[in-house]
Amino acid sequence: MIIFLILLFIVGAAIGSFLNVVIYRLPRHESIVAPGSRCPACDMPVSWYDNIPLLSFAWLRGRCRRCGQPISFWYPVVELLTAVLFVLAGWKFGSGAELLPPLLLIAALIAIFFIDLEHYIIPNAIVLPVAAVGLGLAIAVHPHRWAELLAAGAISGVFFLVLALIKPGGMGMGDVKLALALGFFLGKAVIVAMFAAFLLGALTGVALIAVRGKKMSSRLPFGPFLAVGAILALFYGPFLLDKYLGLIGS
Repeated sequence: MIIFLILLFIVGAAIGSFLNVVIYRLPRHESIVAPGSRCPACDMPVSWYDNIPLLSFAWLRGRCRRCGQPISFWYPVVELLTAVLFVLAGWKFGSGAELLPPLLLIAALIAIFFIDLEHYIIPNAIVLPVAAVGLGLAIAVHPHRWAELLAAGAISGVFFLVLALIKPGGMGMGDVKLALALGFFLGKAVIVAMFAAFLLGALTGVALIAVRGKKMSSRLPFGPFLAVGAILALFYGPFLLDKYLGLIGS
């Protein structure tokens, strides 16, 4: 198990390195395949030995080898976050087929978190394929839950669609599609994801208002809150939901 988790950490860091490419290029409508990695400052290609996840950033002390300009600290953060969450998923779900949907969801949520945080968009190129593939994987792994997964996706998607129609500009269609995808992955535990997202969003809004001392002039992207809520639901959703229902029934 330890060897498996070490391998998952390495794979996760490598996936995180690819997610950095997706996060940077996809909102800019650039190919995520070619050309290879380049320094944003001097536009010089990054050699393979300067592109090793986590290690190269530390070795170069966070600067481009050629021009000396700082490399964004978010690059190793994304790599480390992906690696750690992959390891936690392996610890919880084991090494069988049941691990595949969580890994796909984690990778997609990390990309969505950072893209929506900076650009206020949830790209269709991520959320739609992930929703379709994730539903297929989840049903293949848990065939007895097909009705629950479909219903959870439909209900959560419709719920967010209603919110988007009631208050245009509050929720975007990207949030609607993400809610649909989360239902397909999480089933009834999507309730935990949505509750956590709304709670985190409200607390963040109150905190920002308190710091600025006035009403916020710009809206917050909701995708990052949904992503954090979904990670929470992925690991603890069934447990929290059962505890809550137990409290209601007692």
